[in-house]
Amino acid sequence: MANLFVFNEEVETQDHEKITLFLERFGIQFGKVELPDQAKELAKLQTLTDEQRSGLIDLFPEEIDKFSSLTGYRSDVVCFYPEFEHLDFILSKFAPIHFHFENEFWYFVDGSAKFGYLGHDGTKFQVTVEAGEFIQVPEGVWQWFELTEEKRMKAIRFFYTTGTVPERVPVEL
Repeated sequence: MANLFVFNEEVETQDHEKITLFLERFGIQFGKVELPDQAKELAKLQTLTDEQRSGLIDLFPEEIDKFSSLTGYRSDVVCFYPEFEHLDFILSKFAPIHFHFENEFWYFVDGSAKFGYLGHDGTKFQVTVEAGEFIQVPEGVWQWFELTEEKRMKAIRFFYTTGTVPERVPVEL
């Protein structure tokens, strides 16, 4: 079950509808996704071969249709598990706050992860996403990523760009 924590107000909820409405205020799409039986079977594996990853993506034809005509479209599968070599090093690259020049949509098949955001109004919040849910990381939005304590997840990422990353205002430190 998803969880939203708003740092500024120390408010937390697991109410899916409230999370969805809150994220919409910041231009972030979030929701549930039906997992086909084959996806559930692949979720049981620790990691996936290239062929299995491609097959997993193919299980989501509506999403492929939705994103494939957009500029810069590509997709991949991210698999993390505790024994993954160099896991902490890889995660350390995404833990600091950063932004991307493309939209990312993460469709969770297994496990969970935390997506943190800094909203345009200074609101700092974090969403824990689990299997059967999806979340967007919009292009140009300050964000960070970390795994939950289990350090396990499988997710399909769909990418595209609109080329409209807003101009950045320097931050005084």
